[in-house]
Amino acid sequence: MNKGNIIILLSMILAFGITSCITESSKEGTAMPKAGKKSNNSSLLSMYHKDPVNQAQMDENAIIDYAIDKDLKPLRLPSGVYYLVEEEGTGVPLVHGQPFKAHYAGYFLDGQKFDSSYDRGTPIASTVGRMIPGWNEALKMFKTGTKVKLLIPSRMAYGASGFPGFVPPNTPLMFDMHILPITGK
Repeated sequence: MNKGNIIILLSMILAFGITSCITESSKEGTAMPKAGKKSNNSSLLSMYHKDPVNQAQMDENAIIDYAIDKDLKPLRLPSGVYYLVEEEGTGVPLVHGQPFKAHYAGYFLDGQKFDSSYDRGTPIASTVGRMIPGWNEALKMFKTGTKVKLLIPSRMAYGASGFPGFVPPNTPLMFDMHILPITGK
């Protein structure tokens, strides 16, 4: 084999290797959710982690699997909290330190309810900033009267400690929330 043929052969091997690398790396960016379902929500699929290496990535995948399974198209905040406005409110968004009232039902992503103000018949009354981080962030985004579904990663909920007796450690949560007007004193 002469020098020219060797160069051509090496060029072909190099080109094939580069093409293979490009093809493999593009496959990694299109990992499918564990649920195996197809979704028309490319923004959800783009956030999916093929091989999660930490709790945040595992939570994100669990939330994406849940959203795809329920055919939801939530929006994502930089913190990793996902939300879906079901009914827009008319008031002004709350601010840190402001009192609020809300009815809510909290669920694990398997659908099991772990808490509900609806079941107690009394909305929660507290202050923005004194709730789990995912709620504090969400409350400042929505107007009074808003009904919203929140999908909250564990670090924005009860984290590695969980809430003993109610929420296990490292558990992403879903809340149906209705922000209520505060009336009376």
